[in-house]
Amino acid sequence: MNKPEPACHVDLTGVPETMLWPLWNRAAEMQRQDRLIEDPMSADLARRIDYDFAASFGKPTVFHPIRARVCDDLIHTFLARTSGTPVVVALGEGLETQLWRIDHPRLRWISVDVPEAIGIRRTLLPSHPHASLVECSALDPAWMDAVPDDAPLFISASGLLMYFEEDQVRALLTRIARRFPGAEIFFDTITPYFSRKTVNGMKVTRHYTAPPMPWGITVDGLPAFIDSIPYLEPVSVQSYADPFPKRTRLYKLLSAVPPIRRLFAGGLVHAKSSLVPGQDDSA
Repeated sequence: MNKPEPACHVDLTGVPETMLWPLWNRAAEMQRQDRLIEDPMSADLARRIDYDFAASFGKPTVFHPIRARVCDDLIHTFLARTSGTPVVVALGEGLETQLWRIDHPRLRWISVDVPEAIGIRRTLLPSHPHASLVECSALDPAWMDAVPDDAPLFISASGLLMYFEEDQVRALLTRIARRFPGAEIFFDTITPYFSRKTVNGMKVTRHYTAPPMPWGITVDGLPAFIDSIPYLEPVSVQSYADPFPKRTRLYKLLSAVPPIRRLFAGGLVHAKSSLVPGQDDSA
């Protein structure tokens, strides 16, 4: 009889602790017949970690699985139209298991996160022959030096940009669009209402207070925001209510009411650099 694998203890606080929240929701999604993602690695990892997910994060929700599925689909589409060795850079990846869900033989994957998060990732997730780890903040341009200049590039920033100030978000997106002509990027957003709540100490449960998330923007404000970033253009902008309405019926209905939409509708953004390889960005 096989002995159960010993529980893994994690000691995380602040923003790094938030990596456990989407893991919890992805793992719970695997228990559903109508699940949006196939993620047995997340389910196994959540079982192994010695952490009271329910006490901290409450009842599982569909929003992290929606984000994961939307980004998965974008990466699959990106891979289908590229040749050679395409690259995915996952900024602030935490314990995301997207690499194994995508499972593409030509793909090179680069995980970028702060040293504390990379240390946890290295401990809890297996190594992968096509993956590398870069220990730095997404705001540190050093990670860009790990990206090949001539490879098709997709950058994900799932659950990340809301932890920065707006000027930092603008600077990061501008730097990406200038440095990587033609690159695609996916990111998600929260509303100004939720941003203010977190800055003021939003209690998710009585055991867990979300860390401050300084940047918030309405879904309807996103196209103009993207247009204001040099060399960045929107491909698609939608709310969390849009991709899978059967799983978000009430949220979809309420999001159709403009005042409620402004308060609660988080955004899912697919954008790309408008530059082409070899183009002079000084023009």
